[in-house]
Amino acid sequence: MLHALVRHSHFLSEVFRVKYSILTNNPMVSDKFSSSHEVLFCDTSAKEILGKASEMIAEGDTILNHPLYGSVKPNETPYRTILLKKKGDPSFTQITKEESAELIVKALRAYEKFTDKKGQIPPEVLKDYQVVDLALASSAVESADR
Repeated sequence: MLHALVRHSHFLSEVFRVKYSILTNNPMVSDKFSSSHEVLFCDTSAKEILGKASEMIAEGDTILNHPLYGSVKPNETPYRTILLKKKGDPSFTQITKEESAELIVKALRAYEKFTDKKGQIPPEVLKDYQVVDLALASSAVESADR
């Protein structure tokens, strides 16, 4: 399913001249930004979002927001949103590909360290986590769009 979204997102990239992607597993983030930004929505875990970000960094993208933003530990939310600057785009002052990779590796290690063993999260609580991630992602998008 991600491949179809990626193909569609390349079209959006041309239409909106977007120079970064929003990688997320949060449906609220996808709903808010998919009409104005390139959103790569993956119905997966936060850890797998970090893994996908790592793959994108290996292909040359760099991150625009910290993967462990807002001091939210991986066991405290099942949602993760990461902004990734497209390879070769000089329009942002950003960290290097190597620094991006290092931050993702550290985030994955933190995820392993703090992985929660509580089990299933009730659906009403999931919405709260989505709102928190959306607020943090919105702040990052606002900064990136300046």
